[in-house]
Formats: sequence, C-alpha cells, structure tokens
Amino acid sequence: MDQPLVCIDTETATMQGAPHLLELGAVRIIDGEIEDTFESLVCPVVPIEAGTSAIHGITDRNVMSAPFAKQVLAEFKEWVGDDTMAAHNAPFDARVLGFEYKRAGLEPAPGAFLDSLPLSRRWIPESPDHKLLTLCQMLDLDEGRHHRALSDAVWCWKVIEECLHRAEDSGQDPLAEAIYAVRHPLTIASRAPERAKMSPRLRPIEAAMRGERPVQLMYGEAHTYPIEVHPRMLYQSHAKGYLEAECPKTGELRTYLLSKVRKAIPL
Repeated sequence: MDQPLVCIDTETATMQGAPHLLELGAVRIIDGEIEDTFESLVCPVVPIEAGTSAIHGITDRNVMSAPFAKQVLAEFKEWVGDDTMAAHNAPFDARVLGFEYKRAGLEPAPGAFLDSLPLSRRWIPESPDHKLLTLCQMLDLDEGRHHRALSDAVWCWKVIEECLHRAEDSGQDPLAEAIYAVRHPLTIASRAPERAKMSPRLRPIEAAMRGERPVQLMYGEAHTYPIEVHPRMLYQSHAKGYLEAECPKTGELRTYLLSKVRKAIPL
C-alpha cells in the first residue's frame, strides 16, 4: 500500500454497557514499514472492572496519573489526521472511540477503517478461528504481551500484511482487496451513540446538560427516590434511552435508564 495506514487498538475499563476507553495504541504504516507510533493510557471516569483487568492487566493504580480521555483523543486526532485506519474487529474499536469523542464533545478523526478480521477470514482460511491471538500463533508472531493496545495494533498490521502478500501471490491487487472490506465505510462518527429519544418530562435534563447544571431525578419503577446528578451524555442503545451522569458525591460517572426517570427537576 502506497498510502499511509494507521492500525489501532483499544482497551476498555468495562465489559458491558457503554464502553470506556482505558488505553489507545496505534502504528502508522508507510510503504510497508512502521514509521511512527501513538500510545497512551487513559484515566477513566468509571472504576476498572475486575473482568477487564484480568484480560489486559491494567488496574486503577496503573492509570492514576494518566491523562483523561479528552486530552488523549485530541492528541490522537492531531496525530492521525485523515489517514485511513485499521483494526481487528474494527466496529468494536470504532464504537469505543465514538462514545469517547461524544463524551468529550470533540469531532473525531474522519478516516475510514479497514477491518483485518474479514480479511483474515478470506486469506487465512486455515486458521482454527480468526481471533487476533490465534492468528498471531498461526503466523509465528506470538511474542510480547497480548491485549495491550500498542502491541495488538502492531499485530493487526502483521495480519493485514500477510493478507496483502497472499493477495499479491494470487494475482490480485492488494489495495483493492483492502478496500473490499469497507465498501460501506466505517468511521468513528458512524459508531458514535445515537441521540436518545426524549419525552417532554425529560427536557430539563437536556437544559441542565447545556447549562452544565445539576438536576434532580425522581428515579425508580414501583417506588421512586430522588437522585441529584450532573448530566453528561444522553444516548440511545437497542431501543432504550440512557443518561450518563456524574455523581456529585463521588465524582464517578453512572448510567441511568431513562424509562425509570419519572420526573426531572432543575436545580
């Protein structure tokens, strides 16, 4: 490929629900060689779940002095520019970044993604499965630590590189083969959370968020109770609306189901 390609990987603080970025790693490929790298831990606004720490080994102590997501995202956007990006199972990483750029109120990098997962399924069919770890073992790349962002970004490139070599050997244009995976372009913006559908009783939440003011929620189903929060983001997922809001007592970000908010009272 004669155009720059940036392979990325993300690690997250949570396993379910809205993703929270914990680590971002990327490598820029020019003429088949790694020319530059980007790597940063992120201090999340939620506790790191034990299940995710068991996968990547990152704990709350590791990120105590790390920058917040807004700073990392701004630096990454400047670094990546409008280059084409790639990731293994790219919709996942695009969604992680889509949520974080939305939280930060920043415009994301505009580049489209290639996905090494469908490429590997087509060009490395002998692999028992097409997880990145399995592919690394198939290609004798099993060195270093898996499930860390920068090393997984490197391995993503190595998988793409192998697929392009095989495409060349079969007489096909490797650039055209890479584009095959993104006929319907995937971008960070395309995986950002959708705007929540708001009923009139919830309008005070939007007003409080615009004015950066707290709001009191009467929250619950059969029985309601008051909760004071600082609204940060409203979004729709699987036909349900959610509010991410900061708890004024702990400073942690929590998620509330909008269908359980019976009333929102400006403060």
